[in-house]
Amino acid sequence: MQSRPVRGALKAEADRIAPRARAIARSDGLEEFADSIEVVQEIRPRGRPTAAVVADREDAADHEHGTSSTPRRRILGRAAHTRIDGVT
Repeated sequence: MQSRPVRGALKAEADRIAPRARAIARSDGLEEFADSIEVVQEIRPRGRPTAAVVADREDAADHEHGTSSTPRRRILGRAAHTRIDGVT
């Protein structure tokens, strides 16, 4: 799992999702949220590589999941499940 091809495939998928997440955020009028979206790679303690699309903002979880004062927007979740050219 730590091989270069595996890490590359994980990063490539995250790199495909990040621009969609930025576009969704911008279409929802959240320009600063869109600017905070990035791809983060790491190796977990047991050696498993990961690549994730994250929003580096204090209120990111509020926008993703919603609160009593912030509507649930699921920007990252929608971006990860958006179909492009018939591919999920």
